This record gives sequence, C-alpha cells and structure tokens, in this order.
Amino acid sequence: MIKIDSEKRKEYKIQPPPQHTVFEYGRGNIADYMQKKGVLLQEKYRKKSEEERVESRVQEELDFYIHEEACEKMFHHCREMALTEKEAMGFLIGDVKYWNKTYAVVYEVATASLEASPVYVRFHREAFEELFDRLDEIDYEYVLVGWYHSHLGYSSFMSVIDIETQKKYFNQPFHAALVIDPILGEMKAFRLSENECVEIPYAIFR
Repeated sequence: MIKIDSEKRKEYKIQPPPQHTVFEYGRGNIADYMQKKGVLLQEKYRKKSEEERVESRVQEELDFYIHEEACEKMFHHCREMALTEKEAMGFLIGDVKYWNKTYAVVYEVATASLEASPVYVRFHREAFEELFDRLDEIDYEYVLVGWYHSHLGYSSFMSVIDIETQKKYFNQPFHAALVIDPILGEMKAFRLSENECVEIPYAIFR
C-alpha cells in the first residue's frame, strides 16, 4: 500500500510546491478557517481525556501541503463523528515531491468503518477491505503520506499511543499525522524525526 519505501530523491517528481495557498499554519488562525467552513462544534460536545501528551519540538520549515477539498473532507468527517461523541480516523493520500527539498502533498483522504469512543479510535476488523476498495478507485499513482484522527475538545497533540501508531505504521521521513479538534478549532501536524515527535507547519491550497 505504501508506494515509496525509502527516501530516494531520484524517485520524486521535481516540481515546485503548491502556490495558491488559502491558509498557512503560523500565519493565520485555523479556528477562523474552520469556522468559515462551518465545521466547529459547540462546547457541549467537549470530552475529557487522560491521554498522556508527548512533548514535541517545532519545525520551522514548511514541507507539508493539504489540498482544500481533502481538508474539508477531514473536517466534516471529524465533525460528524464528534456529533456521535466518537473520534474519527483516516488515511492521507497524496505524493512526495522535490523542489530544493522533499515535501509531501495530501490530495485525498480515505476512511472506513471505525471502532470509536470519545477518547479512542481504530479501524474495524472488516474495514481494510473497504479501504482497499476506496484506494483502488484512485486513478493516479498515489503515496500513503500519513493519517489523521480527531480529539473531542481536549486539544490537538500526539499521545503515547499515537506515537506508537506512528512508529509502527508511518515511520518514513515524509509520513505525517494530523490531529484535528473540531470543538476547540485546532489542527496540528506531526512527524517523527530520529524517533522524536516534531510538530510541523502546513499549508492548505486549492
């Protein structure tokens, strides 16, 4: 399912990063952007969690881009699941390219049946057949560039369990994790770097 197994520059398409950005993390308020998209929920949907937060340093260099349509699909998925008091989760589908440095682009997202609660989420046992069917519908040579999941009003961070998931399934240098909170209006992106959790900036483009 992962089309790139190692970081080899010659395999990457040489292409400038997306230019038509509508939001760049650190230069705007993602809550305002989510509000405009109509995906924020009221405080009454907020839950408490005892998840152990993993501290992360912050990367300054931008190398992660998300297409606006894919972003909206994630927002609405997280909102719909939060309305039922459950976390959401899915895959980030896109490509890895090179322009002075490598960067990842999310063009699409994919999800399937979930086992979820206000503080827990994983794919249902039968979900992977659904996922593969949806991935087969993608008509370009895609790369699995990461995953996303939601938190219900206890902010966007990587927990110890999230880091274990990242290390096990998303351990390539370009793999990212998006954590979306549709109640507090947060979305943060993370990667592993030398086994350390790093928060990375992102841009949304159209």
